[in-house]
Amino acid sequence: MHGYLAMSRTEFRLFRREPFSVVFVLAFPLMMMVLLAAVFGNNQAKAGEIQNGMLVWRGVTPANYYTAASVAVIVAAIGLMTLPITLTSYRERGILRRFRASSVPPWILVSALLTVALATFVAGTLVMALVARLAYHAMLPKDFLGVAVALLAGTAAFGAIGLLLATLLRTSRSAQGIGLMLFFALWLISGTAPPRAVLPTGLRDVGSALPLTHLVTAVQNAWFGFGWAGADLAVLAAYAIAAGLPALWLFSRD
Repeated sequence: MHGYLAMSRTEFRLFRREPFSVVFVLAFPLMMMVLLAAVFGNNQAKAGEIQNGMLVWRGVTPANYYTAASVAVIVAAIGLMTLPITLTSYRERGILRRFRASSVPPWILVSALLTVALATFVAGTLVMALVARLAYHAMLPKDFLGVAVALLAGTAAFGAIGLLLATLLRTSRSAQGIGLMLFFALWLISGTAPPRAVLPTGLRDVGSALPLTHLVTAVQNAWFGFGWAGADLAVLAAYAIAAGLPALWLFSRD
């Protein structure tokens, strides 16, 4: 436990000193939330818009829709960008090898990075909710526990995906490039940029298999008071297991 706490403090200090991680993980989702909410407005009449047989904004105003969706973006950014870039850079600089030589268990490093991720999205969620509330009178979560459970499930899923990427990619440059590509691909078709109702059928079908889509739905359901999205939470758990087990095995042998 002492090693875990010491590692978590160190990782948190390193995260604050890395401008790319801080700006991308925290500023990008906030910036896009403000921009998209400003474009589509906070008109209650839009809550009932239907396209392709679906409620475009899930029965709430666009500002409320993007506030909840953008919280999920923070989790995806950490899993697809921060975690793989950090671990691959550690490998390049020989830090992982020194950890192994000093008998530091791999789970301590992974747990510390996930702890930093949890603290980051908690801070990001609070900032996002406060800005949306002040700027657009957006609603606060109606089910705080449900939002927390959804974010924890999302952290497990994207943490596992990020760890798997870190074991498969050998350099921080490749991790940054592929992570960015995956992040923006998911962002565009998972309901966090254009609503899924306005996407072509083919893109909606692809998006329905992506973890960010299920995380957005799980967060929004709890945020709007629609109840827990059990099926979406189950899909996130499946992603965590499917990506996490091989990732941990490969990482322990790296």
